[in-house]
Amino acid sequence: MNNYPYIIAGLPDYILDFEKKDCDYKALRDSIFELCDPLDCRMIEWLELGFDEGNLCGHFYRACAKCKNSFIKDYFAFDFLLRNEKVAFLGKKSTDAEFEEKESLLKIFQNRNILERERQIDVIIWNKINELITYEVLSINIILAFLAKARIIARWNRLDRSTGEKLFRQFVTEVNDTYTASKNKTI
Repeated sequence: MNNYPYIIAGLPDYILDFEKKDCDYKALRDSIFELCDPLDCRMIEWLELGFDEGNLCGHFYRACAKCKNSFIKDYFAFDFLLRNEKVAFLGKKSTDAEFEEKESLLKIFQNRNILERERQIDVIIWNKINELITYEVLSINIILAFLAKARIIARWNRLDRSTGEKLFRQFVTEVNDTYTASKNKTI
């Protein structure tokens, strides 16, 4: 038996605020998790698998494409497109994929301010999450969307401006170094 009306009524109404410092993702997740039935808990766990960079391989995305839950399927299909486009851009290329947000992403990727670029990407993700639940009413998808948004807020809460910019610069350098090394590798 699901408790969607009870759970959803108790969720805070988040707005995307990069300066807000009061989102404890783990506490929110744990309080929701204990109110959900086992199938819904599995959907939350599935979502969280995708939050772990170590799990984001072709197998994960193929499994998501077969998932019966529409939010998991659509959210990670978009995540896959976004990540591929980001990697292609770093490699000074573009993918052949066509999706609504592609032109906006390509413009955002050109922003030299790494922190601002990441914020704009998160705004696109936030808006995609909203789009995915437009016609949802009292379902696990509302809860999954809430957790995905809470994860974005929690990520920004962990970073102050200087730390965030330093970490993003380090990430870009690592990705560029990996790309350059693989490009120069002889077969």
